[in-house]
Amino acid sequence: MLYFFGFLLLFLNFSIELSTGGTLNAIPDFLGYGLLLAASAGDRRTNAHFRRQQIAIMAVLPFSVIKFVLALLPRILPTVCVLILDIAVTLASLYIAYEYAEGAKALEKRRYQKLDADKISAAWFILSMASLLQYLAVYLTSVALPCLAVYLLSIIWFESAVFGFERKRSQVN
Repeated sequence: MLYFFGFLLLFLNFSIELSTGGTLNAIPDFLGYGLLLAASAGDRRTNAHFRRQQIAIMAVLPFSVIKFVLALLPRILPTVCVLILDIAVTLASLYIAYEYAEGAKALEKRRYQKLDADKISAAWFILSMASLLQYLAVYLTSVALPCLAVYLLSIIWFESAVFGFERKRSQVN
């Protein structure tokens, strides 16, 4: 279930504005990456997708810590730099989720068992589109609330697919 909680911490964001001008992310991404790194340690020998996933997690983990620390400070970087860093970390998160989905499908195929890995792939696609909508909502504030609702629903769908896969996977082992 580490994958479930890791992705949950990764995709949910709850920020608190600080009086100093910075922002505290109450659910930091690096905690999610840490859980995903722990979960992927046992899977890296399973297939190439899980190996690539683990490499990506190790590569983006330091950037997520930097992003967390920079957000605590008053805006010292131009807004465009913060946005670029945020987009890069989001794309890395989506890539990690993609490799997880593909690794799950490969694992399912290798075991000749139905573990519902295809549901993770479908949910990942919706999650990636909803993540892109979130950035569009930054510029079109009139659609911010519907985009947020779609994003939250896509997280729920992705998380339920991950939970279902991990539950079936643990029953088979």
